[in-house]
Amino acid sequence: MNRIAVLSVSALTLSPAAADEVRRPTIPGGMLGTWAKTAEQCATKDKSIVSIESAKYADGSGSCAVRWVVETPGSRGTNYAVHALCTSAKDQSKTQTVNIIIRQNGNDRASMGRSFDELKTYQRCPGG
Repeated sequence: MNRIAVLSVSALTLSPAAADEVRRPTIPGGMLGTWAKTAEQCATKDKSIVSIESAKYADGSGSCAVRWVVETPGSRGTNYAVHALCTSAKDQSKTQTVNIIIRQNGNDRASMGRSFDELKTYQRCPGG
């Protein structure tokens, strides 16, 4: 006895997978610039100022070369986990691998830190 198998067209239709994480080689363009805790600090050489380039993150503690970035959606905005190799500003021979969290809070505001418990709010400096 021969059996005939019938496949439903819907069984062959593939739906796109929803990705919660996107891995990027660099920091997205919307986060690039100079960031400070207050507008007044933008005009100074305050060590808390953060400079973000596509493949570099720098602050008063040192400079970090971006290895990769993981982008995830969050209830408070997009989160970027920057995996980087950082060089100490005080001792150029000291390096360490760190994760830096950047949470976008609108066009010109962001929270940044090494953990979610340590996030500090920054604003983009004019022209930065």
